[in-house]
Amino acid sequence: MPILSRQPVSISDVVAVARGGDKVSFAAVTERDLRLSRSIVEAALAADAPVYGLNRELGAGKDVAVSGDELEEFQRRTIRNSSGGIGAPLPAEQARAVVYTRLVGFSRGGAGVTPELARQYAELLNRSVDVAIPRTGSVGAADLTQLAAIAAVATGGGRAVVGGAVVDGAAALADAGLEPATLAPHEALASLSGNSYSVGVGALVLHDLARIVNASDLVVALSVSVTGGNPSPFSPPVQAAHRSIGQAASAARIRALLVSAAEPVSVQDPVSFRAAPQVHGAFAEAVSAAAASVTLELNSSTENPLVDLESGQLVSGGNFQVVGLALAFEQLRLALGHVAATSERRTARLSGLAAGARRAGQTRVPGLLWYSAAAALAEVKALANPVSLSVTPLSEGAEDHSSNAALALQLLERSAELTRTVLAIEAVSAAEFALLHPGILLSEPLQQVVALVSASLELHADALVELVKNHLFD
Repeated sequence: MPILSRQPVSISDVVAVARGGDKVSFAAVTERDLRLSRSIVEAALAADAPVYGLNRELGAGKDVAVSGDELEEFQRRTIRNSSGGIGAPLPAEQARAVVYTRLVGFSRGGAGVTPELARQYAELLNRSVDVAIPRTGSVGAADLTQLAAIAAVATGGGRAVVGGAVVDGAAALADAGLEPATLAPHEALASLSGNSYSVGVGALVLHDLARIVNASDLVVALSVSVTGGNPSPFSPPVQAAHRSIGQAASAARIRALLVSAAEPVSVQDPVSFRAAPQVHGAFAEAVSAAAASVTLELNSSTENPLVDLESGQLVSGGNFQVVGLALAFEQLRLALGHVAATSERRTARLSGLAAGARRAGQTRVPGLLWYSAAAALAEVKALANPVSLSVTPLSEGAEDHSSNAALALQLLERSAELTRTVLAIEAVSAAEFALLHPGILLSEPLQQVVALVSASLELHADALVELVKNHLFD
């Protein structure tokens, strides 16, 4: 059970709660930090000093005072006004990741929420209340619309998903044995003030991208093996000469999957074969860099205003502007483009080598499966274009720049899925080539892929590719 304390939270923690259904609890020190943080908000309210989102309105209305008798309605109005997200609800595991990530933010003390509201969010997770969080609406300067969906359900409104059907949030709370929470002053803005969608779902996406790192090397090893490729580019001397950690790890994985056989067909293979470690290593290092960025944001206080526990002040800031995270997602889409591009070129090589067998009617996999790889690659290339600069000034210019981190992440999700497809098509093509040449020596992991394809050739090409994807990436 993840216990929220002052200790760092990891991507693995997000995965455990989102996918494993782990329950959440608070350490005693977290309870103390929550109470201290809330006392600072209460003191600022009692002092009647102007504070954004506390006794002043939001966005363009930042200098408009909120009177004491309006505070309760101001909380409700803030959640209603921010509930502008559209689109199908996120999958349950992604919704849980968002709720957990916002709860982690609460636990850091920078939000100034009451312990009661933090516990309500924990119970949404512990009692499996799946909030219907819309996919579209964030521009990456805090994921306001997605977080408003959670706050709405926590307070007895909004929508939740039960048994695949969208129901009223109040009904979902009642079914879980929970009462609606009442937001205290400042809690509406505090609930919204974080990039919990981009960070939480980003953690899940990065966890899955790590599987592509390993699987892509296995697919290369299969293609090299069946084509009689030259193993020298993967040798330790070549890798030691460059000293790239990611590249060396990729080459080592490929090398371990190769079986010594006859002399290679050629002294030098196409670049997509011999430079695979350079491409895959760059991708692996981009994954590591993005994981570091997600972990940084996961363990940071991004609220505005920030409740500073040391000074006892509410401080205006801009930690919600996660440009670094958006750029990490952008870089990953570029890296995936190179992984997919080299895979498609190897599939083209395999297709050319199998041309004679196709003409003789010996093949079972459609030759134009290669075209599907090419079509998927075209989309991957288009998705690699940057979006973090495609910002629109909002709120009458009060919010004149944003990161588009959420969109950058969503495009990364799509790019990753397409890249998995391209790699699976290469694996299918290489496996069939091995079946056409049964004397080829293969290591056990490569034999497993060939055996899977051999046993599934009656399937439609789409189903066969999905089967291989599941084998490679699950």
